[in-house]
Amino acid sequence: MFASRFKVCRQILENVWQTKKLTLKQELLISELRKNEKNKKQSDFSVQLRTMKKLSLFYGNLPIRKMQRAKTRTYIDKKNSLLFNIEKRLDVILVRLNYCSTMFQARQLISHQNICVNYKKVNIPGFQVSNGDLISIQENSLAFFESNIRRNLRTNRIGRMKPNHLEVNYKTLKAVVLYEPQQIRFPYKIDLDLLA
Repeated sequence: MFASRFKVCRQILENVWQTKKLTLKQELLISELRKNEKNKKQSDFSVQLRTMKKLSLFYGNLPIRKMQRAKTRTYIDKKNSLLFNIEKRLDVILVRLNYCSTMFQARQLISHQNICVNYKKVNIPGFQVSNGDLISIQENSLAFFESNIRRNLRTNRIGRMKPNHLEVNYKTLKAVVLYEPQQIRFPYKIDLDLLA
């Protein structure tokens, strides 16, 4: 793992990178830091900041300020309003559909205008997709997506991370957003009560 990525893992005291594993030496160092951290009293602000950083890293290093700005007051549950707004971003949906492996890859494909929403080209990664929108791929970039999906099928990633709120046809590479996600699964522990 790169030194900068491990530095982030040390700050958060967890491995937040889903595609990379820590070495044994790195895991021992993080477990030792966790033990030292339990003895200290942490302020509420530091715990909330660590939680926001974990959430930011889960969504591909999305800036915390943008995440807080994405909050709306329409939901009764304010922590879910933040998560549902982020889950309706186009780059997040492409990763949930298993079209892309990482958020960075999805953002690059969107910025190169390879993705269409309702048959219109979109070049904004933060584009908010609404219920009933059709997500399709430009004809010139179908080869990349087909190879990426074949790789995900071989590793059984598609079966494990099947989206419930999206309807996907992997043969035509088209997807429809059915409804808002009911539940969001994180690969590590995040206390969502600290976000409100």
